[in-house]
Amino acid sequence: MSYKTLENLRVLIVDDQRPFQLLLKGILYSMGATNIAFVLTGEQALWKCMHGSYDVLFVDYNLGSGKNGRQLLEDLREKKLLHPGAVYMIVTGENQVPMVVGAIEAEPDDYIIKPFSQSVLRTRLVKIQNRKKQLAPIYQAMFDDQPELVIEACKQEREQVGRYHSLCGRIQAETHLKLKQYDEAEALLSETLSFSRTNWALLLQARLCFEQERFDESMELCNEAIDTNRYFAEAYDLKARNLIAQGLMAEAMEVISQAIVISPFSVSRQNLVMDIARDMDDLASLVQASKQIYEITRRAARQEVVHLLNYIRTVIDAASRSEELNQRNKYQQEALMAIHRAKREDTVIRDFDFDLFETLCQARLESLSGQQYLAKKTFATVSDRVTAQMNPEIDPEKPDEVPPIPHCAADAVLLLNQIGEFEQASALTQKLQCLSGAIDPILEKLFSEQQHRSLSRQASFNEVNKQGIQFYKESNYEQALIRFEQALEIAPMNTGSALNYIQTAIQMMADPKRKKPLELAEKCRKTFRIVDNMPLPEHHKVRHQELLQQFNKLKEEKRYSR
Repeated sequence: MSYKTLENLRVLIVDDQRPFQLLLKGILYSMGATNIAFVLTGEQALWKCMHGSYDVLFVDYNLGSGKNGRQLLEDLREKKLLHPGAVYMIVTGENQVPMVVGAIEAEPDDYIIKPFSQSVLRTRLVKIQNRKKQLAPIYQAMFDDQPELVIEACKQEREQVGRYHSLCGRIQAETHLKLKQYDEAEALLSETLSFSRTNWALLLQARLCFEQERFDESMELCNEAIDTNRYFAEAYDLKARNLIAQGLMAEAMEVISQAIVISPFSVSRQNLVMDIARDMDDLASLVQASKQIYEITRRAARQEVVHLLNYIRTVIDAASRSEELNQRNKYQQEALMAIHRAKREDTVIRDFDFDLFETLCQARLESLSGQQYLAKKTFATVSDRVTAQMNPEIDPEKPDEVPPIPHCAADAVLLLNQIGEFEQASALTQKLQCLSGAIDPILEKLFSEQQHRSLSRQASFNEVNKQGIQFYKESNYEQALIRFEQALEIAPMNTGSALNYIQTAIQMMADPKRKKPLELAEKCRKTFRIVDNMPLPEHHKVRHQELLQQFNKLKEEKRYSR
């Protein structure tokens, strides 16, 4: 073992504690390191790596309010800033199970807990360096995203039956599964398991069985892996997926909850919780998992604004589905707090029209509070901006540039359905569905669920509105007016039904024999508020102007007053 383990290597220490930086620097100098850089935060480390290459990185797990050691590792891999031979070691005082398992799941090259001796660090580092050197062709092929070359390099290394035979078997089996080469994966895993029931082989074989819908076999393998290691969170994940596939949602929630206790910092695990909670109508778990996804990703490389938006949407959706007033109010307050916090703290919204999103959310919350007219009026202030999102201007100098995803148009659909503007919502939905990638999976589920819940409401509305139209055609205006009133009770802000009501009322007001014309005129005047100064489709706009003229003319002739 060389005493100068780190000679001629570029080293980066990422730790927010100055005393430990100096301590580690002394240890590394004794191991031959002379080129050492220091930073306090994950953000600074990312900047450093974007402007230079490092061979060894020692990173504290908990770096304060910014990126942690796991998130920094994910960022560096995402941006291809760790060369295949680089060593990434998480060095931390964290020894709680969620922190340790969460870090290990990110698969750094090593994880070492403070305090540690110089000899332990040197031994661990040399071990990693030897592995990186021996398996360089495999790591290079993985870095280059060339799975076929990964498999070939693994086969060559395994033929030598050296110390990395098992690791190469794991990498090869994982790559076969990634390529859906199930026969090759099964042969390799069966051979491995015949010699040793290692946890990685048990899990990969369980994954293979799951992909082939051999759920009972997959469950048995998951249970065996968990019996061997009760902190094997990935085995709990797969066991939960097997239970979901068999329709056993309560059991699946129990299992995935165990995984969350062990390691809550996985986006895929939290997404699994959301899927189960949605099926079980467990609003509390649904909101909590959505919030966790946002918190996990807000400091990561993929800090897409969609995670923030979906968290707020999920909370508002939970409020709309809560039967208890106190719980509904609690979710409404949570949504408002999340919006205000994002405006105050979150950099992810800088390149996004968050003001438009906030206005649409505000309108949805107003609707949930029974303020339907105010909700529609709020929407009227931003409808042109929503339309602009659906029809972005194309830069003539960049005709092939992909337009931004119209996130807020989706929120407009949710609002329009909520206040009963089904026709406008349907037209906007059709436009969204024509745009590839316009709706992400979570938003798609919110759409689908809202549509499912409103089917009976829409059916009732359509039925009474249709009856009203039929009565109107038969000149039975009394019954027509009753039906249009019923339609507006179901969908208070529906433009079409409001215009139908006004048209019928005008017919009745024009009849000189009609009793209580002033009362009818007042109802008609109030109904006009639903459409006056509101964004309307062209055919409704024309009809509204015609009816308004007729109404004003009647007022002059009959001298109706308020």
